[in-house]
Amino acid sequence: MDATGSPRQGWQTSPSFALARLRAGHHRFRVGGAPAPPGNADPVAAILSCADPQPEAVTVFGGADVYAVRTAGLEVGPAALGSLEYAVTHLGAPLLVVLGHATCSLPQGSGPDRVRATLAALRRRSPLLDQAVRSGRCGLHGMVWHDADRLLNEVRPVLSPPARRACRLRPPNRASTRLP
Repeated sequence: MDATGSPRQGWQTSPSFALARLRAGHHRFRVGGAPAPPGNADPVAAILSCADPQPEAVTVFGGADVYAVRTAGLEVGPAALGSLEYAVTHLGAPLLVVLGHATCSLPQGSGPDRVRATLAALRRRSPLLDQAVRSGRCGLHGMVWHDADRLLNEVRPVLSPPARRACRLRPPNRASTRLP
C-alpha cells in the first residue's frame, strides 16, 4: 500500500527476479564495482541477518534496496517477525532472505543449519508469511556469508519427504486362492 492506504499500482517483482538482483549486487560487491544506483523506495528483499559483526546486508548485496532486520543468532522473536511481516505485506518485498554467517560467535551459531531452522520457523510462526509464500507473492531463501572469502553460499532448505497417500489394501483375489 502507498502512503494514502490504497494498493500500490505498478509492476510487482517476482521472487526469482529479486534473487537475481541480489546475486548481481553481490557480484558487483565481490569484484569491487560501484554499488547500484538508488532505485525506488520499494525493497528488493527483506533480509534477516545475524547481529554479530559482519558486513551490512546492503553492502553485501551491492547497494540493492533491502529492508534489513538484524537479530542475535537469527532469533525470530515478535519484533523481528512483525518487521518481516511488515516488509512483505505492506512494502511488497517479493523475497525474504535469511542471511547467516560462518564465523558466528554465538553458541547456537548462524551457519547453514541455523538458517534452515529459521526458514522453517518463519513459515511455522507466521500465517501471513506462510500465505505469501504459498501464493507465490514472496519467496524464502537462505544464504551464509563467509568472511574469509567475502562470499555468499546458498543454503538449500531440507524438504520434508512428500506425504504418502494412504492406500487401501485390497483383499486378495478369491479366484487365485481357490484350490483345484
